[in-house]
Amino acid sequence: MTPEQLQRAWVLQAQADAERGVLECRMCRRRGPLEETTTLWRNGLLVFALCDRCAASHDVVFSPTPAGVEVRARRRSPLELVTQEAPHVHGSR
Repeated sequence: MTPEQLQRAWVLQAQADAERGVLECRMCRRRGPLEETTTLWRNGLLVFALCDRCAASHDVVFSPTPAGVEVRARRRSPLELVTQEAPHVHGSR
């Protein structure tokens, strides 16, 4: 699928979900209630949805463009990575 096709598919699914009071965050893909989501609508169509968790941890800028809306986000704090060393297997052949 092209990016335009993916966008159209997301918009159609988001419209159906919004009618049921549920949306998927465009950043983390978490599904949650409409009242816990920041939404951007244009010409009566939902073009972006952002969960409260992602909105709290990112600075998000929406800018109109000739093609639609550009969305840019930047984390407010460094991303913490927690890693665990893989267990070593001894004596296996």
